[in-house]
Amino acid sequence: MKHSNIAVVTIGQAPRKDMAKDIQQLRESGLHVQEYGVLDSLSSDEIARLSPAIEDTDVLVTLLANGEQVKLSKQKLMPYIQQCISKLHEFTWVLLMCTGDFTNKLSSNNLLLPDRMMTNLVKGLHTELTLGLIGPEPEQQHTVADKWQKAQFNVMFSASSPYHFNARHLLAKARLLEDKGADLLILDCMGYSSTMKNTIKDQLSIPIIVPREAVFTILKAIS
Repeated sequence: MKHSNIAVVTIGQAPRKDMAKDIQQLRESGLHVQEYGVLDSLSSDEIARLSPAIEDTDVLVTLLANGEQVKLSKQKLMPYIQQCISKLHEFTWVLLMCTGDFTNKLSSNNLLLPDRMMTNLVKGLHTELTLGLIGPEPEQQHTVADKWQKAQFNVMFSASSPYHFNARHLLAKARLLEDKGADLLILDCMGYSSTMKNTIKDQLSIPIIVPREAVFTILKAIS
């Protein structure tokens, strides 16, 4: 399947400047890639109304076009995600750039979900692993851990935002998980890059998976 048309959809605003290098590599591999953002047509006030309430247990984190990190209620955002991807039926693949659990929650025949791709990938590696998970924000612990526990893994969680990236902070969190017995470290957000992984990998004894790196590799393989 040569020269596939790919829609890359961020739950924030497009284009994602922090992903520009990786998306350009997709284009250089022969893919026709177009970027879309779920929040592209929303005003600042409309985006603010999507913020999570105190009792919200499923929080998503993304970037606006100006580089600002925002927290969103997944429940409030779901209709906007569905509306966005429903308009992209002519594309070969629609890649939702979020590792949140959207399996069986969105309707589209050409939709690629990083959560589903990553949990099945890690299952294919080994089923008896203890996973060290790092997500952007501490309040994501329950939903990130629950996603992997549903896949029958033992997990532990810590937080270090890729959108306020600090290599020392990320390394400290990774070492803590390693010391607690993690066999594999997953930087569980599409905001983490290969560059971030490479700043810490030589200082750890366990392997690291970055979903963006893995998902983009799979995308090139199937397109």
